[in-house]
Amino acid sequence: MLVALLLPLVLLIAAGALARHALKVEAKPLARLTLYLLSPALIFNSLYHSNLTGPQLAKLSFGTVLLIVTLSWVLTGLCHVLRCPLQLVGALQLGAVFMNVGNYSLPIVAAVCGSEGLERGAVIMVVHQMLMFTLAVYFAARGTLGAKAALGKVVQMPTAYAALLALILRFSRLPLPQWLAQTVALLCQTSIPIFLLLLGIQLADMFFSHRWLLLSMGACFKLGLAPLVANLLARLLHFDSLSHQVFVLAAASPTAVVTTMLAVEFDAEPELVSSLTLVTTLFSLFTIPFIIKLLGLG
Repeated sequence: MLVALLLPLVLLIAAGALARHALKVEAKPLARLTLYLLSPALIFNSLYHSNLTGPQLAKLSFGTVLLIVTLSWVLTGLCHVLRCPLQLVGALQLGAVFMNVGNYSLPIVAAVCGSEGLERGAVIMVVHQMLMFTLAVYFAARGTLGAKAALGKVVQMPTAYAALLALILRFSRLPLPQWLAQTVALLCQTSIPIFLLLLGIQLADMFFSHRWLLLSMGACFKLGLAPLVANLLARLLHFDSLSHQVFVLAAASPTAVVTTMLAVEFDAEPELVSSLTLVTTLFSLFTIPFIIKLLGLG
């Protein structure tokens, strides 16, 4: 069953990588399409039709913030013990803490948890993206980019506005016009295949580092410790069963591709961050099915 669920996703990622090499398809136009159109449509549709209660939304949001902060704190402590230089600490924070919730996790959540799981994944994605453009930027820049610029990145994020609009319409019980609802639904149907194709295209351009010790440490932290911490937090916060499963699956996803762009932009060991993205994505093809089994979803 797991093979039947995951194989189409893997094939779409592989098709994206092949398209990059054989057809010279550029990632940037697809990335912009995903960021400004498909992701907001998916977020809006999931939250607008969501059956999540206010406390469930609050718990998922708080849990996501707590997960990222906890992982960052633990990794900082580990790097302090190992006496890593500040630039290397920032790179490991980027590569081992922030997860690929959008391109990678949402398609898997949709496949194994259905539409109700996707509602929860959408909440995690919105909160995580806001943290990506604040904490992740801080880790990459470490003082070279001010709070104002980081806030500007958050303000530019269309997914946050889509989430806010969906929640306002939902709690106000305002119906969408049929033509608009159908348009959004069509966009949602195309979003997940394009997410996976884009991931393959982005992975095809990654460059690789041979710093095996750091790669091993970062990959074990991201794929091993992160889901364990998520499981503990979900229990402490008394998540409902499905929220618990989606939360752990999101935490178990590989390094977010956007971290490589931040590492390049701020010269925060881009080769190491890129390698962690590639390695964790490849190894997650083995760890994710294991976690799905443990969660009783497979």
